[in-house]
Amino acid sequence: MLADHNITPECHNLLSDNKSLTFYPAGPMKLHSDPIVLVHGWGANSEIWQSLPEKLSEYADVYTIDLPGFGESPAIEEYTKQSLNDWLYGQLPQTCYLIGLSLGGMLCRSFAAQYPHKVIGLITISTNLKFVADSQYPDAMPSSDFELFSAVWDQNPSACLNRFSGLQAQGDSQQRQLIRQLRAMNSIIESGAGREMLNLLASMDGTHQITKINCPSLAIFGEKDCLVPVNSANKLPESCETVVVRDAAHLPHLSAQTLVFEQIFTFISKSKYQLDKERIAMSFGRAAPTYDSAANIQKWSGNQLLDGLSTVEDPQSIADLGCGTGTQVALLKNKFPNASLTGVDFSAQMLAYAKTNHVDSSIKWLCCDTENLALDDHSEDLIFSNFALQWCNDINPSLGEIYRVLNTGGQFHFAIPGPRTLWELRQVWGQIDQDIHINRFLSSGQWQTALEIAGFTSIALKNTTKIEYHNSVKDLLWNLKTVGATNHNSGKSKHLTGKKHIKSLHQTYEQFKTRQGTFPATWDIIFGHAVK
Repeated sequence: MLADHNITPECHNLLSDNKSLTFYPAGPMKLHSDPIVLVHGWGANSEIWQSLPEKLSEYADVYTIDLPGFGESPAIEEYTKQSLNDWLYGQLPQTCYLIGLSLGGMLCRSFAAQYPHKVIGLITISTNLKFVADSQYPDAMPSSDFELFSAVWDQNPSACLNRFSGLQAQGDSQQRQLIRQLRAMNSIIESGAGREMLNLLASMDGTHQITKINCPSLAIFGEKDCLVPVNSANKLPESCETVVVRDAAHLPHLSAQTLVFEQIFTFISKSKYQLDKERIAMSFGRAAPTYDSAANIQKWSGNQLLDGLSTVEDPQSIADLGCGTGTQVALLKNKFPNASLTGVDFSAQMLAYAKTNHVDSSIKWLCCDTENLALDDHSEDLIFSNFALQWCNDINPSLGEIYRVLNTGGQFHFAIPGPRTLWELRQVWGQIDQDIHINRFLSSGQWQTALEIAGFTSIALKNTTKIEYHNSVKDLLWNLKTVGATNHNSGKSKHLTGKKHIKSLHQTYEQFKTRQGTFPATWDIIFGHAVK
């Protein structure tokens, strides 16, 4: 039973008892048991993050931290790298993802190098290995400029902060708006702490400690940053992912909010979730005989995709990626009888079932992964994919392959589950334990960015929400198992989900029971098409 519906999970913002921390508990879309901690830079406090904590808290518990002497956080006796590492150790959760801005990023790197067991992943924004340049490290602020800046702080802190607002925004496409935002913030800084942190900023050297960081790392830079030159990205090790935000200065998380959020979310998701492709293929192979009878959502989305091909003119070659039982391949053949069809799937059992049930010598069947397509360059006019690409660990290689095999002007039409898919089940499991039970799904914005990076143009994405109603929680779980849509990632607990957990699941899901006595399962579906 299906129905259209819109669901908006409730979000909260709570202040912890610790004055240095602000806590944003995760909402019903929680994907991560490990919290995220954001550390601001010099001249600011936790207000500098604006809406980013709320956005991230849809998927994980989030803390913003005020460094000592900044915001509501009391000052400390000494401001050395070690004393701040010790201070952070007392503030942070047992394990966490760290996100640091500018000086905050330098402190996070120092902490991750000294306490690797505490940091699951590290993200720095506008962070250099050295803030002040020297003969060995020229891609930083000239020492004479830094000395002049420091002198202004000693004479007039308020005037210094105004000047700093201009420097942070200088060159940004949103420069005027950024300056207004920054000057409207309540940047409470104890004058002694401000001076001590400037001294620390001038002395910190991350060139040696960067090699000691063994957790996954992402560094985000603004292309127009006059404080941290974008060339400094070249000094980072190859193991550190780097992203340069075009037309942004020192605060890309403010001027390019959506892009930076998507980069953070994608990075954290990759570091936590690694799908076991072999287990997934086996699961779908076992589900082949029952798949079509239970895959109501997938059947509906496939039909919607087919209807959307009405504007596609006479393709000569078509590939269906994730063809499964071959149902959509057969329908594509009926729609475009003169086209050569190739059904692609990474489950050999699924393909064997498709061949048996769709005997047509003109249809080719190919067993391979979308991340390494066994198709020639420029060989396809149309690529069709329904509910398949969510099984990629990293969507970028798959989109690169799709772009490669498409002819110039070729079209890519697809449907995939969005981030609010099965949010009820995700929320229920979150109330029972901290294990990963539901796979992560990317947002429309993340797909937009990934498609653009791959080279696609004329990108159009649309979200549609459908609700499937089940007579019992048992029926819901059976349906997911029947279509092979079970959880197979490395972040999942190695322990079996026991009877007590299943009993708790049934009891907890009662909160969503409708007046009609049914149990809803929400599917957030993203329909998209793009052109090479």
